[in-house]
Amino acid sequence: MQLSSHLQSRNLLASIASMRLEGLRDHIAAETREWYAANPGERALIATNLVRLGIELDGELCDQIISNVGLHYFEKLAPLCLGPKRFREFLDTHVDSSAAAATVAQACTSGTGVLLAAGHFGAVEFIAPSLSTHRLALTAALKFKTEQFSQAANAHAKAFAESGLFSPIAFIEVGKPGTHAALDMAAVLRRKEVLLSVFDERTDYSVAVDLFATRVWGGAGLDKLVAFAGAGAAVFTAFMVRGDFGTYRLELDPLDSSRGDFVRQMYAHLQRRVRAHPEQWYFLHEEVPFVEGEFATAAGATNRG
Repeated sequence: MQLSSHLQSRNLLASIASMRLEGLRDHIAAETREWYAANPGERALIATNLVRLGIELDGELCDQIISNVGLHYFEKLAPLCLGPKRFREFLDTHVDSSAAAATVAQACTSGTGVLLAAGHFGAVEFIAPSLSTHRLALTAALKFKTEQFSQAANAHAKAFAESGLFSPIAFIEVGKPGTHAALDMAAVLRRKEVLLSVFDERTDYSVAVDLFATRVWGGAGLDKLVAFAGAGAAVFTAFMVRGDFGTYRLELDPLDSSRGDFVRQMYAHLQRRVRAHPEQWYFLHEEVPFVEGEFATAAGATNRG
């Protein structure tokens, strides 16, 4: 069983509303550690990914990555645990997104759509809800790994909007049968609205791009989406960086979509983030979308300066 399916069990999703936030965090952390102990090959995969990227390999970093994997699932499930009022209080006290929200709002007032290209880095799950506390309506294009979580997320997004504490968040479910995600995403930008989508997943539209000591498939077709939308959208990479004491900060980096190196710009920003906080890049515990035949140099080479 995959870690995501193991953690997002029916029993947990059914009982999560009655749990305290600290209890949820401790439960997810313990289950994550136990899963890795029972699946040593998954820890070995982390080490292989680090070596291929040329990031200095040590046991402490592997432990930190596993801890951050647990935090990712805690952050994914926290809204379901807290409910609208308590989740809004949590975001107000733990997440600094004011400057980023002001940047997005300013772009919207200039009469353009806004594309937020997010990496699977830090608390990516908090980007959409934190922006919605600033009265920014947005659409998130994403892929739910389980139908149960898809249903729960849609129900809670509706309840959060109806509470009056959050602006509406619409979902475009990529890969869901009967949907046309690319057309729907382009329509958001043409309506001059805000679209959130990830750029570091491999899709049929990804291109080869440099990341540290090797090449990976990246962009997820967002460069083609912006060109297809033809709406002159403002584009930013978006990273919700985990800080000390359970705090977070949303940081945006502007991109020039008119340049031919649009995807390279995304990965330059991602590399800078991973260099500073390698434990926070989610894909280090999964199959990084390496380009066939491209390998890092020697094991133990370091790019973490």
